[in-house]
Amino acid sequence: MKKCIAFCTLLLVCLVGCQQKNPNNNKLKYSGNAVYYWQTWFSLDEQNTEFLNKNDIRTIYLRFFDVDINPTEYSSDKCAPVATVNISEESLGNLNIVPVIFITPAAIKEYESFTDNLAHRVYAMCVKNKISIDEVQFDCDWTESTKNAYFQFIKEIRPALKEYFKKDIAISSTIRLHQLMQEPPAVDYGVLMCYNTGDFKDFKTDNSILDVKDVEKYAKHLKKYALPLKLALPDFSWDVEFDGNHQFVRLNRGNYGEEYDSTHLKHLKGNMYAISPVGEEETTKFIRHEVVSAETILKSKALVEKYYGNMPIVLYHLDNKQLSKYSDDEIKAFFD
Repeated sequence: MKKCIAFCTLLLVCLVGCQQKNPNNNKLKYSGNAVYYWQTWFSLDEQNTEFLNKNDIRTIYLRFFDVDINPTEYSSDKCAPVATVNISEESLGNLNIVPVIFITPAAIKEYESFTDNLAHRVYAMCVKNKISIDEVQFDCDWTESTKNAYFQFIKEIRPALKEYFKKDIAISSTIRLHQLMQEPPAVDYGVLMCYNTGDFKDFKTDNSILDVKDVEKYAKHLKKYALPLKLALPDFSWDVEFDGNHQFVRLNRGNYGEEYDSTHLKHLKGNMYAISPVGEEETTKFIRHEVVSAETILKSKALVEKYYGNMPIVLYHLDNKQLSKYSDDEIKAFFD
């Protein structure tokens, strides 16, 4: 009898533990390790290729172009593609390419004006570059005010893509942490962006790229999120510049030390630096250098998977300088 009670207790504990994981985590066909490529020229050098092979990466989420409000006053089109990628055909090899299209919050409100043109442009780029695809991903930071427009766009883009490609094209979407609190779009799966968690314009923010405390605020919503998910982890860094009054000036996506003269930099504390006046400048400026440690990435990953279960990993993004901050073992731990 005691053995039976002990067994039942153990079974109950296991069931409770399983209930903490989202049942959708096993509805996504595992597609292996993947990376984003977010530059305007797609060409893989020897170091890129070595990284892909070493980490068994066969899928690249390749940003094709952005959609934004048309800046040309001589065109009647409300929106236009910008920052289109140029592709080196020699770099494609046997890689699985997933086109990614970033749509600005302002542009998504005008989705009716560009949905068909967008589908045609993706098709034309694939034909031109001899790329065979089975999926397209859309990246849009939709909010409550733009949710309906984005969701309707997703519904209408699916048949538009099928019309051009003459086959069903899977649709995926990026999912930001704050969007976990809302219903998901009608896509085949999402990629949860576990980065850009804080407000980079706020001087008091410690690290806007990734902070475990920020992830913790939203992770609990993963238990009931009704969409299969992959997890995107960051490997990038940037500098945030503020004026003498601690007001945001700009975001410098380059590497720290490349633009700022070290002779004018003074370390304050943590990741904060002061830039003494240069030339005609009259006031001191401030730089917050943001880089994410492997420890922070792994803690955030563990926190997300605590509520959702194991997830396929997509690293953002394929950049030799940024990746050099991490050891081979750390990179392997990101994907494991």
